[in-house]
Amino acid sequence: MSTLTKFPHEYRIPASQEFVRTMKSPHNEDLTTIHAFVRIRDIQSGQIPDKINPRSHEKIDEKKHVPAAIKESLETDPENFHLLNRGCLILAKKAWYDNQSRTLHFVIESEDEHGMVDGATTDRVLASAKKAVSPADFLSLKDEEIPDFFKESYVHLEIISGDIDESLRIKLADARNTSEQVKEFSLADLGGEFDWLKTVLESSELRGRIRYRENEPKPMDIRTVLALLTLFHPNWEADNDPLVAYSGKGRIIDLYKIEEWKTNYKRLKPVAVDILKLYDHLHINFQPQYKKVFGTDGKGAKLGRRKEIRYYPDKRAKTLPLTQQKTQYVIPDGWLYPLLASLRVLLKWPKSGKGDVAWAIDPFEYFDKRGAILVRDVVETSEDRGNNPNATGKCRGLWSGLRTKVELDLLKSKRQD
Repeated sequence: MSTLTKFPHEYRIPASQEFVRTMKSPHNEDLTTIHAFVRIRDIQSGQIPDKINPRSHEKIDEKKHVPAAIKESLETDPENFHLLNRGCLILAKKAWYDNQSRTLHFVIESEDEHGMVDGATTDRVLASAKKAVSPADFLSLKDEEIPDFFKESYVHLEIISGDIDESLRIKLADARNTSEQVKEFSLADLGGEFDWLKTVLESSELRGRIRYRENEPKPMDIRTVLALLTLFHPNWEADNDPLVAYSGKGRIIDLYKIEEWKTNYKRLKPVAVDILKLYDHLHINFQPQYKKVFGTDGKGAKLGRRKEIRYYPDKRAKTLPLTQQKTQYVIPDGWLYPLLASLRVLLKWPKSGKGDVAWAIDPFEYFDKRGAILVRDVVETSEDRGNNPNATGKCRGLWSGLRTKVELDLLKSKRQD
């Protein structure tokens, strides 16, 4: 979508009167729906905003099945494209058809409330196909410069206009985006469920690295972020460890939708960035702690030789998605999650329920000083389970054992103070 477009903005598309139908909603006279078959060559492809769409379309992989099929249909069967493709659904503040000028009009007042809620993949594929014809504005091309398949092809536009509230907007996004199931986190983002967390993350050094919508070109999706925060969620009892964050990541959104859980996720706001950075800190500093336990010689001393670890030479070191740090040792989540979860003990929650959560002990310094003991337990548990990191991550004994060790350390620290 063009970043130069300013809103409110009125779009105008030539359309034959015989291919346009306008209807009022039978249950809401304030809503109007226009159905129109319009020539693809006449549409401002790629210019209609899609921010309200639960999927991101900043970057379309045209080699994937759906985009490739759209393009093939356009080029090989243009006369039936409007029948084979379900078209685009646009939400607008106002929409009307001018019989005199034979022009379809619609107004996008705000890209946060209006735009292409379904069919944006089709729109982006069409935009790409037009660019392949000429880098010039497609609407400015002469007839002889346009391929025949563009001259013959139409697309179905459905424009719903009027007072469309947020609830209806989300329902439309959910109902219409079914050709490829839209992930729940995309729909939750569309409803503003993550706005508080966005404010925290996008104002930190982690800015621009979290994927809130499906297909968004960011390295880590919001479900993983919530899983990491779940490890520190205050709803877990002292003797009940958050294994679900590792073993059932699909349930994290379900937990988040529960009002009490959501409220307590928000209580992690002061330490949310720390938790995410701590995840990478454990990853980067796992190998130094491993060396403290197993030494530099002997069987099992070199972390990179272990079956559970992926080792990369220095020039091919992997970049961690959150902090962008480089590592030669890729540690499995089955090791990292129980390790990170044990550090939730270091959080100090206000007894009165008022005030902000804070660290009783700096978790980064704690791991650098005491992490070797925890790393040893992780590695030995993995060995007991056939060097299977997934089985390690699901071992309740490991989670509770690591937590108990950190609790004892915290208790000793308090006694010393």
